[in-house]
Amino acid sequence: MNRKVVFAALTIAALFLVSVYIVAFNRTEAEEMRIFCAGSLRIPLEEVAKVVQERYGINVAIEPSGSVEALRKVTDLGKSCDLLALADYRLIPKFMVPEHADWYVAFATNRIVLAYTDNSRYANEIESNPDKWYEILMRSDVRFGFSDPNKDPCGYRAVGVIALASIYYNNNKILDVLIAEKTNMEVERLEGKINVYVPASLTVESSDLFIRPKSVDLIAMLEAGSIEYAFEYKSVAVQHKLKYIELPCEIDLGDPKYDDFYIKVSVHILCGTEKENEIPLKSIVYGFTIPQNAKRPDLAIKFIKVLLSDEGKTIFESLGQPFLEKPLGYGAVPDELKSIVEIVGE
Repeated sequence: MNRKVVFAALTIAALFLVSVYIVAFNRTEAEEMRIFCAGSLRIPLEEVAKVVQERYGINVAIEPSGSVEALRKVTDLGKSCDLLALADYRLIPKFMVPEHADWYVAFATNRIVLAYTDNSRYANEIESNPDKWYEILMRSDVRFGFSDPNKDPCGYRAVGVIALASIYYNNNKILDVLIAEKTNMEVERLEGKINVYVPASLTVESSDLFIRPKSVDLIAMLEAGSIEYAFEYKSVAVQHKLKYIELPCEIDLGDPKYDDFYIKVSVHILCGTEKENEIPLKSIVYGFTIPQNAKRPDLAIKFIKVLLSDEGKTIFESLGQPFLEKPLGYGAVPDELKSIVEIVGE
């Protein structure tokens, strides 16, 4: 073969390999970030990610799970993410600060509802008499579910809502029949207060209760008719076009003015392990932080600025997750964010 032809072919091949390397490098290193988030945040964060990708060319990888599971990926498994967004902002100071994070922001709200479909048993009855929701759940032919309290805030909140209902309706059977008799959770009643203890090795001892790792896992079960009802965030019900009834404000964890009542119940998760923790119920507030092991905190800052903009607020509110009047910042909030959050604590 002619030497000139060989040389030309080798040159073209070398240039091709260099171009491939440059494209690959730019694609994987320069403009990519990772988010660990609560399952109930996946859809709105995906919508924000579309804006970020279009505006900045940043590729956003979103990995949803239960919030407790999400933060344990960082604290226990040493995995790296650039933004950690949870369904309970209070988990960040409880488990992340100071070793894994030194600031966090509370930004959005939600409430617990009871979701169902047209095919759910007694759907017509619960629509016409929503105050009978707990009586319907206690019927032997009704299957219902919630997420795992040890992995997902929606789970320990669902347990808490049932406990609060037993106080609100002055009916101990609500908690006993729906929780204590169906699982190995233990209930402790004190003067005006209830503690629910969730073993790390949580088991279900009834065929009509279903517990899954995160709240959105129950959606497919509802749609398939495997269960009749599920405790969900209102936003999840709205996003998946499910029917739902709203529970009384005194028990749905959606209004900060009832925090003094909500706190009558504490849910203790991961009992029997060194991770055991008491979680006094309070109103639902979502939060986020950039963990200290983030590889691209600069990209996370850009994402957060879009998230907290009017555009981000509109996205969240359209999907059933209204923002706080102003995002609240705690700790060493980055300078780039101080103008868009209200610093309320160090």
